[in-house]
Amino acid sequence: MKKHIVLIMNIILVVLLLGAVGFTIYNVMSRQNEAKPASSEHVGAQLPSGEEETELPSVDPSKHYKIGIVQHYNNNDSNDCYAGFISEMNERGMIGNVDIVYIIEEDEDRCTAEIQRLINEKCDLLCTIGPYASSVAASLTTDIPIVFAGIADPERAGLISSSENPGGNITGVSSYTPVFEQIDLIKVLLPQVKKVATVYSSTDEYAVTQAIIAAKEAEEQGMKMEKYPITKPAEIEDALADIRKSGVQSIYLPVDTFIFKHMSTIMEFTDKNKIPVFVGNEKMLRAGAFATSKINYTSIGRKAAGQSYDILFGKKDPASLSVIYKYDCYNLVNQAAAEKLGVRLNESMRDQVQVKDYTAE
Repeated sequence: MKKHIVLIMNIILVVLLLGAVGFTIYNVMSRQNEAKPASSEHVGAQLPSGEEETELPSVDPSKHYKIGIVQHYNNNDSNDCYAGFISEMNERGMIGNVDIVYIIEEDEDRCTAEIQRLINEKCDLLCTIGPYASSVAASLTTDIPIVFAGIADPERAGLISSSENPGGNITGVSSYTPVFEQIDLIKVLLPQVKKVATVYSSTDEYAVTQAIIAAKEAEEQGMKMEKYPITKPAEIEDALADIRKSGVQSIYLPVDTFIFKHMSTIMEFTDKNKIPVFVGNEKMLRAGAFATSKINYTSIGRKAAGQSYDILFGKKDPASLSVIYKYDCYNLVNQAAAEKLGVRLNESMRDQVQVKDYTAE
């Protein structure tokens, strides 16, 4: 009897997990499809903002606001977010009406204290760059509007009720992995490819979602994608052996902590077999992969500033101000990897990518 109960409980847990993954995939694909280029010819170009041209509310010179910008990590992406935020504010004529308090604090306790100080000083709006500062701010105030910048999945992070209607005092701009652009890039750089594979951790919900989206987009681009879910390191060698036998012409690796830990194994295999690897972020590109499409974080900062403008000057309510999943991207090619693979980029391809030499870093 006990065995039957345990079996039933396990089945229920599996069903709930599959339901959660399916719901996430549906939401992400519906949002990202709105931002997807009409054809592969547009990959690598700046994506449209996705926002209709409307007359902006006039900035009343008598109105004065205080914005606290809190950045937990001092890295290039976060710094680009801040730069984009300030540039957009300047272009919208907000600078003279807004006092900016900019804080970079990598120590978690001090970062939390700084956010509490801004709340105590009754800032009119908080812009939080990155997951940590955003989650702390959300936990400390339900009154002051919060605009986050650079969180992959704010629903899964528990910051909002839904992306369409956040439902509280927080909204912002997502940094979900640009899977569509990364898969489309395969056809731009390797138009002859028909068969691809993706290797990912089957226990990482974010990786699973990316892999499913990638397979659907590959099909849209006329490619067949074989999926290789991995649960333990030993299975990587088995997957690579199957990939060699199946005649796969390219591999896609989503953002996946487990897979990244074993990138050296995968890269040794792909270098030996001359298989180009497309990846989910630049960190994986530096590890030896061939190419990726990367988010332009300056554009995320700009869009966060636009939402702040809407809240302060347009009197929009964050509860109904949808999270933005549209941002600019640019394509990167690892020069050393291209040379190892013997891939030559023609002029049209070079117009759509930046070729980087990571060996010089």
